[in-house]
This record gives sequence, C-alpha cells and structure tokens, in this order.
Amino acid sequence: MSRRDLSHAASHAARRLADRRMVSVAWASVLTLFAIAALLTVRAELEHRAQVTRAAQVQADILAASTGAALAFDDRSAMKEYVDALRVNREVAAAAVYDAAGRAVVVYHRDGIATPPSHVGATRTTFTGRHAAVVRPVTQQGARLGSVYLETQPEPWTLVLGRHSGLAVLTLLALLLLGVVTAAAAQLQARARLLAEANARLVKEMAARSEAEEALRQSQKMEALGRLTGGIAHDFNNLLQVVHGAFELIRRKPEDAGKVVVWSKNGLEAAERGASLTRQLLAFSRSQKLELRPFVVAELIDEMRNLLGRTLGAEIALSFDLDEAGAAVMSDRTQLELAVLNLAINARDAMPDGGRLTIATRVCTLTGEAFLEPGDYVALSVADTGEGMSPEVVERAFDPFFTTKQVGQGTGLGLSQVYGVARQAGGAARIESTPGAGTTVTLYLRRSTASPEAPQANDGHATVLAPTGGRTILVVDDEEAVRALAADILQLLGYRVLQADGGAKALDMLSATRPDLMLFDYAMPDMNGAELARRARDLAPGVPIVFASGYADTEALESSVGGEAVILKKPFDMDTLARTVGTLLRHSDAR
Repeated sequence: MSRRDLSHAASHAARRLADRRMVSVAWASVLTLFAIAALLTVRAELEHRAQVTRAAQVQADILAASTGAALAFDDRSAMKEYVDALRVNREVAAAAVYDAAGRAVVVYHRDGIATPPSHVGATRTTFTGRHAAVVRPVTQQGARLGSVYLETQPEPWTLVLGRHSGLAVLTLLALLLLGVVTAAAAQLQARARLLAEANARLVKEMAARSEAEEALRQSQKMEALGRLTGGIAHDFNNLLQVVHGAFELIRRKPEDAGKVVVWSKNGLEAAERGASLTRQLLAFSRSQKLELRPFVVAELIDEMRNLLGRTLGAEIALSFDLDEAGAAVMSDRTQLELAVLNLAINARDAMPDGGRLTIATRVCTLTGEAFLEPGDYVALSVADTGEGMSPEVVERAFDPFFTTKQVGQGTGLGLSQVYGVARQAGGAARIESTPGAGTTVTLYLRRSTASPEAPQANDGHATVLAPTGGRTILVVDDEEAVRALAADILQLLGYRVLQADGGAKALDMLSATRPDLMLFDYAMPDMNGAELARRARDLAPGVPIVFASGYADTEALESSVGGEAVILKKPFDMDTLARTVGTLLRHSDAR
C-alpha cells in the first residue's frame, strides 16, 4: 500500500471517526433532548396543575369568605346565591357549602359531573383525573363555622395534548435531523436555548400573575378596612366632640346650674350613643353575648319616638302605624333598637331634601317561605320616600362592609346588623326598593309565646339604692382613671373601697383581707379578669364577683365562675352599679 493510499485511508478513517463521533454526539444530543423534553413536559404539567389548583384555592377562599356571615346566621338562601354565582365561571364544575359538622348544606354541580361529597373532613387540595378539588374551612373569630368545597372542570384531552404538542414536534425534528449531524447539533442547541428562554418567560409570567392576584386580595382587604375605620372614626369623632364640648362648658361655667344640667345631659347622651355603637360592633364581631328576652315590639318603637324625632330632624316627617295586639318576640332589645335606628338613619340619608318615614308593626302568619318556619310573625317595617336602590345594590345591601356611602360616612355594618337581629329572633329581613320611589325594609320576627318582661321604672333622677352599711368592695382595674371613678361612686354610696391596679396586687390583698364583693375589669395585662376570678375563688370562696368590661369573652368569664358571671358593660351609670352591687350583696346575705 502506497503512502498515498495510507494517507487516504488514514484520512478516511479520521473522517469516519469524526463522523462516528458526530453521530455519537448527535445520539447523545437526541437522548439528552428526549430527557429534557420529558422533564419539561412533566414540569409544564406540574406547573399547569399548580396554576389550576391555585385558581381553585383562590375561588374557594372567596366562596368561604362570602359564606361566613350566611353560615353564622344559617342563611341558606344567601349560601345558595353565593354558590349559584359560580355558574358563570365555566371552569367550576361543582361546589358545596357544609356546616360545622361537615354535612352538606348547599350543593351544586354541572351536568355530567359527580355530586360533591355529602360530608367533608379536614382541609385538603387534590388534583386527580385532570381536575382539582379543594376543601376550605369557613372561620370567624377563630371558630370554625363550616367548610366549602370547589371542584374544577376536567381538562379535555385535546387541550392536554395541545399543551405538549410543541415538545412532541421538537422531538420529531431531532430524529429527522440525525442525518445532518452538524446542522442537527446546532439546531438542537438553538432549540434548547429557545426552550430555556420560553421556560424563563413562563416562570416570570406566572410569578407576575401570582403577585397581581395577591395585590388584588390585599387591596380588597384594605378597602374593607378603610371603609370600616373611616366610618367609625367619623361617628366617634362626632360623639367625642359633644362630650368634650359639654365638659369644657361645665368647667368654664360651673356656677350656672341650669345650663350645667343641660350640658351634662348632652354629654351623657353622646356617651350612650358611643356605647351603642360599640355594642353594635361587638355584636357584629360575635364578641358580646346577646341578651334574648321577650318584649313587645310596638312598645319598643313607641318608646323610641322622641329619639327618632331628634335623630331625623325637622325635615323628615315621622309617622307610626303600630299594632295593638301586644305581640311579643324573643330578641335582644338593645340590638333591635339599634337596628331600627340604623334603618332610620339610612332612610334620612336617602332623603337629603326631606321626606316621610313610616314605621309600622303588624302580626302576620307566614307559610311556604323557603327559610322561615310556618307560624306567626311580627312584621316590623321601615319605609321611606327617598332615592331608592337599584336591584344590584338591593342584592348586596345586607353584606358586611358593603356601603354606597363615601369613605368616612358609613361602616357597611348597619344593614348587616339589621339582618343579624332578624335572624337571631328566628326570622329574616327583606328589602323592597325602586330607584326614585323609596325603600321599605321589613323585619319578620318570630312571635314568642313567653310573657314580656315589665319595663323597669326610671325617671332619670331617682335616688340610687341605699347600700348595706359597713360593706367592703375590692375594685381591680389597670386603668387608674376608671378605677378611681368606680371607687368614688362606691364611696359616695357608702361602701368602703379597696383598690388594686392588677391581678397580682389583688391576690396579695385577698390573702390579708376578705371583702364582701369584688369588682374586676376583664382586659388587664399579665392576668385577665377570668384568670383572676379563678384564683380569687380559692382565697375568698363565696364572695360575689362582678366583671366590668367594654369587651368581654363571656364564655371565659362564665366558665371561671361556674356559669354565674355578672357583667357590667362599660360605660355603666351610677344607678346600674348601685343596683347590681346591692342585689348581689342581698343574695349573698340570704345564702
């Protein structure tokens, strides 16, 4: 073999070796691309499932937030409305609302989709059969009211295949380009770069979408909080202005007895309105225990004539049409009074140029109502001749925090409180309104067979109950001004008063002396009133305990004293304190 042949053979062998290497590189590239394609397919599928799952979780969270008030009041009509609203979302295949025991209350599913489970347990999120299923709890103030279930539509196989068609095409192209080794390698590298860039863009877009969704949720929370705080600040600033002005006038002209009486009366009325607003907020947040007692609605409205007249002003003509049947309902008297006052104020705001407000009561018998048991009801209606509401506003009027007023002019709690009072009395509330033709809000309150309690006589100037001489009362409150005021009132009544600024000092005093009665604040640092009561029982068994608080966990209080908690709601007046203390001391002497 000649040198030329050897050279040619060497050159051919080198080319073949290079070709084999290129083929090996190509096969390695193809196999690598296969692996990359498989991984990207899996990753894309996982990201798609995560996106579908997150969307389902967000929708379930919205449904849970929307049905919180409806579950609290067992308003199945509202629950059904929230669930039915999901029909417009074609991605939602089924949804349901469950009570605290996990039983289905409201169920919805599309044709061809299995019915949601009749019971659910713990919170969960699953993705099986090309669809997601989410169970979310519905809570309020830490208490679980129930759960919601949401299931998405199964994704068609055509969409699944279409989502991964690009990767499949890329793999087929890689096989076809094996014959052109160098070009195939270059193209494969370019395709890999494109895939990496596309994947980076996809990840970036998903992150941006997640941030936008979170920003939207935060914006909605802040909007609700702004409405609430703005309205409350506006109302309380008005009340504080009256109280501040009354005290300043009294300080500047204490010698004018006649005007001092008027100024002090105005200040006390403003303080009571502030206390009523606080009670409304506490009742809405379910932090204050309701006092359900039988009373006649017509008598309550009749007693409110002067209050309503002063509240509405001279431009509003006020008329009453009250039944004379003396029908009683079982409800919280203060909360129903607040409900009527809320409706009257809303009506006044809807009649800026004046108009007529009519408050009526009548006894009626209801049958065939979806969410009301058949029987006798007292219908309390408040009708105005104002601007009226559109159907869209009427539909949302009872929702918490919903208001059409500007920020600072309404909290969005008024009509929600009205609806809550009606539900607590075994009834419901309805709104009839037409734009430009006025609004009528009717509360249907279940008639009670219990005898109404006789109202307590109080002329506003009666002498407080005389105390039993020589009695000692221990007052515990971390607020010095509040503690000193309570002590001054009790000393004025003739009691001997011991004071402590906290639980530790109170227990030290109890180890050395035994009072006849103990008056505890509830919300105190280090040791709250309930814990102090439990420890005080060991040192002074049998001594009556009174809790004075503006915000009290009544269940904790009752458990600390065996279900016999006596609670004075701040602010309380001198007569109320004297009557409470005197009654407990007499009962203690009788034992």
